[in-house]
Amino acid sequence: MIENNKVKFFVENLKGYFGNMNEYVVVVWDEEGIILEYKENGEKLLGYSPNQIEGKKWLDVLIDDKEKEEMEWVYNKLISGEVFKYYVNPIRDVNGVKKTFLWYNSKIESAQNNKRIFLSIGFSLDAIERLNRKIHRYEKDLYKMSAESENLRFKISKQDLILKQKDEMIKDYKTKVEFLAFYDELTKLPNKNSLMRWLNLRISQADNMSTYLIFLEVRNLEKLNVMYGYDLVDELIIHISKRIEEILGKENKIFKIGSDRFAIIGKTDNVSEFIENLLKKLLVTYNINGNLIKVSYNVGATAIEDVNDSTANVIRKCDLALIRAKEKGLNKYEIFKPSLEVQTLKEGIIERELRNGLDLNEFVVFYQPTINLKNNQICGFEALLRWHYLKSVFVSPLEFIPVAEKCGLIVELGNIVLEQSLKVAKWLSRYITDEFIISINISPQQFSDREFIRSTIQILENEGLANVKLQFEITEKLAIENIDYAIEVINQLRKYNITFALDDFGVDYSSLNYLRRLPIQAVKIDKSFVQDIEKDETYFIVETIIKLCKKLGLKVVAEGVETEEHYRAVKELGCDYVQGYFISRPLGVEELIKFIEKYKCQNESNF
Repeated sequence: MIENNKVKFFVENLKGYFGNMNEYVVVVWDEEGIILEYKENGEKLLGYSPNQIEGKKWLDVLIDDKEKEEMEWVYNKLISGEVFKYYVNPIRDVNGVKKTFLWYNSKIESAQNNKRIFLSIGFSLDAIERLNRKIHRYEKDLYKMSAESENLRFKISKQDLILKQKDEMIKDYKTKVEFLAFYDELTKLPNKNSLMRWLNLRISQADNMSTYLIFLEVRNLEKLNVMYGYDLVDELIIHISKRIEEILGKENKIFKIGSDRFAIIGKTDNVSEFIENLLKKLLVTYNINGNLIKVSYNVGATAIEDVNDSTANVIRKCDLALIRAKEKGLNKYEIFKPSLEVQTLKEGIIERELRNGLDLNEFVVFYQPTINLKNNQICGFEALLRWHYLKSVFVSPLEFIPVAEKCGLIVELGNIVLEQSLKVAKWLSRYITDEFIISINISPQQFSDREFIRSTIQILENEGLANVKLQFEITEKLAIENIDYAIEVINQLRKYNITFALDDFGVDYSSLNYLRRLPIQAVKIDKSFVQDIEKDETYFIVETIIKLCKKLGLKVVAEGVETEEHYRAVKELGCDYVQGYFISRPLGVEELIKFIEKYKCQNESNF
């Protein structure tokens, strides 16, 4: 299994630094940290036989308890694809004695049992020290022989120079190895190892709430790499690191802990003010080799205040705060509080149950009727997803939809809505002879999914609908964030008789220019306006929206019509369609059919 060429290449290169050194350890391990193959080359290394160590976890056999947390971080980085050219750490030998090794790590191309396999070669730094001692002994012998002859003195002087050069090379190399172990090569700032050591030493000494761990992440670094190239972005990161140092001064500690992330140990009595000042001064335009670049950030922070807290827990809290900050948008920050932990735990439980619910077919679609105000007829239905948890209670969409969006399940749920709705539409065709619309909300993730168009067309072809029109509802924010892409998708799906409506109109941008450019057929006025329509200023806004849409040839739907007053007001203003609890709440299929029959009877009796 061991790739001898890789081992030989690395050892031969090291000999260039350390001379003819043949003492090293070779370990082949999988992504779970289990040692698959072990070999020692040399004496006085670790003293293990392959039978003693193979099949066991690296952390359990070779690593002392104090170093386990740091080494877990190293393994995670190796498994995720990051390469450590040099890494120094102590290893426990068969007698429990710590010995220092320099490690070279590499991923092996072949895989075993679908697991990634890694090769690690450990070079004994203790052997370097033994070589150094031999050099010094040899020097003394040479000096004793120097009196024998001039020729011999010349040779000794030459040999002495060679030995001193070798000694200096060893010292320089050891210095470089130690530097790279604890400092970032690009910015020269202390790295993640240094941060871990600092936290390990200082958390136990925490005595007040004025010290904070702060993570600052440079956003969209991958995009900048594509636009400008890695070398230029490296220069940008150097500029950013220097600016952070200038802003925060020597009283605060700064670390570079990832390609796009800095850590700060900040001393402050007002962390919000501290972060806001940092962001304000960082939001400048950088001139990198003539390229003007403006960078966005997110910041998460947590107080270092509990002497019983672990380093891992402090870092986890800071990570949670940073995740929440990124959810808020660019250049936002969040400070850890216990409710974040509760919310994360809650979301984790919901995600787990969502996945179970998908396996158990717990998701059903309800339908809310839409009424045409001109003829008072049912003209369509909005499809609304419901989660019938354990087939006993319904979970609010406000609880599970945001979690589904975060964990990537929203696309699968969207396909369930589309498939169920089109199947039900066939049944509804028996009760409604005129053409009617099935409206379906499309999430941003669905809309941006490259499979969205293909899967939609496939589902439509499978169902083969007759007098049913399909309408997708998208939000203003979704459409405007990438309007050219939105226009392209809408135009492609219009070829299949799918129309689009702009949902929740009025709560976001409400731009006349976007209304003009987007190839949509309808606008849905947000229910917050309808339910507040008795106020003069709201009445005027709704009136303006309806007139504007009429001028642009767009149909207008009023959502959230819950009272007769709402109904009369929007009808008076010339709205085309209404939906809301005044007409009907969302209904399951059996209830919906009963509603349609009842509504028909009531309508006929009015003529």
